[in-house]
Amino acid sequence: MGTMVGTPLVGAMEWWLQRYGRAAGHEVLTRLSPSARAQLDPHHPSLGLLGARRYPYAMLSELFKAMAVVARAPSEDQFLREVAAAGIDAAMGTAMRVLLRLAANPKSLAARGQEAWDMFHDSGRVQVVCSEHDYVSTITDWRGHDVVMCKIALEVRRRILEQMGLRDVTAHRERCVAWGHECCEVRLHWS
Repeated sequence: MGTMVGTPLVGAMEWWLQRYGRAAGHEVLTRLSPSARAQLDPHHPSLGLLGARRYPYAMLSELFKAMAVVARAPSEDQFLREVAAAGIDAAMGTAMRVLLRLAANPKSLAARGQEAWDMFHDSGRVQVVCSEHDYVSTITDWRGHDVVMCKIALEVRRRILEQMGLRDVTAHRERCVAWGHECCEVRLHWS
């Protein structure tokens, strides 16, 4: 099925609700299917998302698409970038961001690519090749692949590299299961 852990989702939802308001949160819920709506709580500060719980990709994809519509986002990709950054920033906290900036680099992240992936997702094999200005990650065996979640995973990587202090980070999906490829491959580049 494919699931993601809720830790960054809570922060992303809290950011979104603070920016767009509780009424917008209720409007999002009205746009969801009954099965997706049943996993949320309109009276909870983060619409009921819990950090310790895993959520199905299909439900999250539906949720993020509804959030983009309600926010009147001019671009779904830009919206997903903002949501992913907010979620990672909230999940990390100040101390973790300082440690990331001082003690980590793209090559150390690449060396632990699978471990980092497994912290958030329940399936997928990750292989990372890192050079002086490029980070290329290939994901295979990604059960339950969802294109919205693929875009969010790309933006999470971008934000982590930015948190390391890298500048002008660009991120592109070069191959995707949604496009008919056997794997998803993303390339991040910085100056």
